[in-house]
Amino acid sequence: MELVFKTRSTNYLRLALIAVLFISFFGCHSQPDFNGTYVNHASGEFSVADDTLKVEHVQEQQYLIHRKTGYREIAEDGKPGKLQWRTEEWQAVYDAGTRVMTESRKGRTLTFEKGTLTLERSNYRRVN
Repeated sequence: MELVFKTRSTNYLRLALIAVLFISFFGCHSQPDFNGTYVNHASGEFSVADDTLKVEHVQEQQYLIHRKTGYREIAEDGKPGKLQWRTEEWQAVYDAGTRVMTESRKGRTLTFEKGTLTLERSNYRRVN
């Protein structure tokens, strides 16, 4: 009886170990979660802009990025002009080896680190 109990205990322990290894192996190779909304505010001598990027995972390494920019040009008297909007939609591919996402049409690069998206030289803060 004691031998049967030890054999079953050993089998359960082996199954638990295999399950833990299986979960940890596939958990380490899962796709990073870049989905979300990222915002940036920029101002200069000639304009003020608020930029929003929404990153959406499509499949495998492919992403869709929706960009919406609201901006005001600064008039010669220093007053901001009428609010204008510009929207764009990009397709991008993520390279896990370099950890860089590249936009397909113009080759713009995006990197991600701790709630921050960097597009070329502009930093965006993740809001959700």
